[in-house]
Amino acid sequence: MHIVAGAVAGALMLVACSTSYNITGTSLQSFYDGDMVYLRPLGGADTKAVDSCRILHGAFTMTGPVDSVMCVRMFFGTSGDNIPIILEEGNIRVIDLNNAMKVEGTPLNDKFYAFMTERDSLMFLLQELPRKESVMILDGYDHDEILRELGEEEGTIRMAIDKLETDFVTANFDNVLGVTYFLVLCDNAYNQFGYATTTPQIDEIYGRAPDAFKENKDVKRYMSLCEGK
Repeated sequence: MHIVAGAVAGALMLVACSTSYNITGTSLQSFYDGDMVYLRPLGGADTKAVDSCRILHGAFTMTGPVDSVMCVRMFFGTSGDNIPIILEEGNIRVIDLNNAMKVEGTPLNDKFYAFMTERDSLMFLLQELPRKESVMILDGYDHDEILRELGEEEGTIRMAIDKLETDFVTANFDNVLGVTYFLVLCDNAYNQFGYATTTPQIDEIYGRAPDAFKENKDVKRYMSLCEGK
């Protein structure tokens, strides 16, 4: 899974009181045994760890206070391998399913990973298009016919991804998921064009956003950059 850091380093939503999280995890990868696990803000592997522990016999646990609900990354040792996790109150489970990590057990983590599973399924369909093109060539399809059919299929898939992402952000305007993924879209636009800019998708989401969302410091900072302020 790829949740881009950059602009999203400080995205979080404050809560009223201090609560606690309890993370339990398993890893099927023996080479991780004895390594440290770090929770770091979305700035990356060089940011100061929020929490850490050691993997022993394929298992690890972390417990700590939650003064604010926030999206962080869980890094495994020095490998650079990491996954996003929503640090919130409750019992959070990190499960290794054939080298595909999944986080579950709390409302926002369940919601986020359900969204990412659906998005990954659509991304897989996109990645399958070159293989389908090769099969169609071998089956003797005309070049223009291949371009037309696969072009339509690609357009349909990309529209589905766009709608899924837009619906996810708008449905979560009031929590850390909406802010964080909106900033992921902004960061993607920045990486694509090489400067701070918006896309029709970003403009649509921002136009529908409530004032509290627009006043988030990271959202405000990026949109100001787009306006050259």
